[in-house]
Amino acid sequence: MRWIPFFILLYLATALQAAHLGQLSAAGYFHIEYLPLLAIFYAMFAATDSAPLACFWCGLVYDLTSSGPLGLQAILLAMIGLGIIPIRKHIFRANPVSQAVLTCLGVLLFMIARSLVEWLVFPMAGGAWGRIGLATQAGLIASSTLYTALVAPGLFRLLFLLGSLLGFETRLRRV
Repeated sequence: MRWIPFFILLYLATALQAAHLGQLSAAGYFHIEYLPLLAIFYAMFAATDSAPLACFWCGLVYDLTSSGPLGLQAILLAMIGLGIIPIRKHIFRANPVSQAVLTCLGVLLFMIARSLVEWLVFPMAGGAWGRIGLATQAGLIASSTLYTALVAPGLFRLLFLLGSLLGFETRLRRV
């Protein structure tokens, strides 16, 4: 894996995440989670030893650009990356359906775990988390997860056009 193109993609994904590019609703529904999407891409296609580190970097940058507790997203994305690595040996990674399903599961687990930790930890730390209700939070999680999963195969295909630059094999095979 080549780290300089990864950090360039990480910078681009951070800019897209902060700009809410592709958001279909002013209320926050149906937005693409670019940083978890990049983490899942690297978890699916990068080398086994560098994929968790790439996921951790995606989460750390997500932490630095969000208002949540520092380290939460980094740990969650690294754990999701570690969970995807054994699964990727048993699927056809080039299949768009496999990409969409893994992205859906990864983003769903990430967003639910993040919401649960914020819901449990913020009141204990003296913060006020109750800005939005449970139904609204569930709607945000469901809509963003589905929208990110639907967009993922197209973005993965776009990233694979840069395959040799990123250090990936252009011809995927089941290993």
